[in-house]
Amino acid sequence: MDEFDAISLSGKVVIVLGHFGCGKTNVSVALAKALSHYNTTYLVDYDNVNPYFRAADAKEYLSRYNVRVVAPEFANTNVDIPAVSPYLNTVLLDAANGASAVIDVGGDMLGAVSLGYIHDKLKALDPVVLFVFSAYRPLTETCEQTLAVMSEIEQACGFKITALVNNSNVGSLTEKEDIESSASLAKELCRTTGLPLLFTSYMTKETPAAEGKTFRIENTTRKLF
Repeated sequence: MDEFDAISLSGKVVIVLGHFGCGKTNVSVALAKALSHYNTTYLVDYDNVNPYFRAADAKEYLSRYNVRVVAPEFANTNVDIPAVSPYLNTVLLDAANGASAVIDVGGDMLGAVSLGYIHDKLKALDPVVLFVFSAYRPLTETCEQTLAVMSEIEQACGFKITALVNNSNVGSLTEKEDIESSASLAKELCRTTGLPLLFTSYMTKETPAAEGKTFRIENTTRKLF
């Protein structure tokens, strides 16, 4: 069991997909922070579905690490509407020249379908496509359910998933045993799909015992209450 080192993703475009509420944003923020140690890094808020928990929330946090957060102009305002940042083309151009870019995409097929706007440009950059799952979210509690969600997202965005991320948790009540209990789902998904498990993420004080890499992340989404 080793801690995940983001250097394997340095200089790449990383698309982060997943089911609603699986924790894509916290994973995306953690990846951007880790990648910032190696080169110029962008975090793109591409969530056109959920106006409440989004990568733009972490702009101040990530500024400490010189991560450039790119979000729609009206993100986190009273007129928060589906939109694409005009700076996105700049991000993709820099990525083509060696910068790292993490793209946090909205949940399920509704969010993934919006990638069609930049599909060809992304495809030319040979992106890493991550699917984040949680064994404790509705519709991804079993292998069969999770595979169905993955298939819908792939069809909607036009990209094949290249690796899995286990972000199983029960919020602030999570114990390391909860994460460890999700290992069987992770193993079954890897066996069925033939995809690698990039890492198992955690926020607990103790590092969970998990096969493969583990990755400590933080909760950077805003508090609603």
